[in-house]
Amino acid sequence: MNCYYYKMTVEYEGAEFSGWQIQSNNRTVQGVIQDAIEKVYRQKVKLSGSGRTDAGVHAAAQVCAFGLDKNIEPAKLMYRLNRLLPDEIAVIKLSRTNAKFDPRRDAVSRLYRYNIAESPTALNRHITYQVCRRLDIDKLNKAARMLKGRHDFSAFCKMKSQKQDNHCEVFISRWFRYGGMLVYEVKANRFLHHMVRRMVSAMLAVENLKINLTRMKSFLNNTDYVRFNVPANGLVLIEVNYRKEKR
Repeated sequence: MNCYYYKMTVEYEGAEFSGWQIQSNNRTVQGVIQDAIEKVYRQKVKLSGSGRTDAGVHAAAQVCAFGLDKNIEPAKLMYRLNRLLPDEIAVIKLSRTNAKFDPRRDAVSRLYRYNIAESPTALNRHITYQVCRRLDIDKLNKAARMLKGRHDFSAFCKMKSQKQDNHCEVFISRWFRYGGMLVYEVKANRFLHHMVRRMVSAMLAVENLKINLTRMKSFLNNTDYVRFNVPANGLVLIEVNYRKEKR
């Protein structure tokens, strides 16, 4: 039997989901999308994603892939899925790919943003952590620059999720203001569980003088551990990058 493979980019608001990955008793993004594909084409599919996002985390461009035994025009497939999916999920790109494409293993980098509201907001309440005071962006960027490069990020990872190798290479680590929000942007070759949120929480602790830059350095040297975390709702997966031949 022939199998036709598709690469799909989806956007979702994560507030009403228990994360990306399928769980037996909880509503997840992967589960809802996979159910929609199976309902339309009446066949079991295996939907794979570029990575997991935690409960409450959003995505502007989560990449996933699946195969069908029917040859469907991508535009038609995209239209049908968007008609069926809930308002919190939208398919924004859909194209053909091949059996070798693996959205997780073939990714060379991922870009996340963490949004902070420095004043009360109603429209952006689901995608921001509301601090409601003006933060010192210079202090935040001093801490952010320390995180660039290749480091062992074990201290920023949820303990039970640590792997044998917790080294990550961070290409971008910076704070800026955009669209009425204070934004932390980070790009790396890989991310550990809770890594971005713990990085943000550590930098906020530097900004409000709870810790100093020496303590921040101790996290990177694995002589200390980040025990605090910011809420999930401020975190957004912005893009997943692949080598040109994998697109």
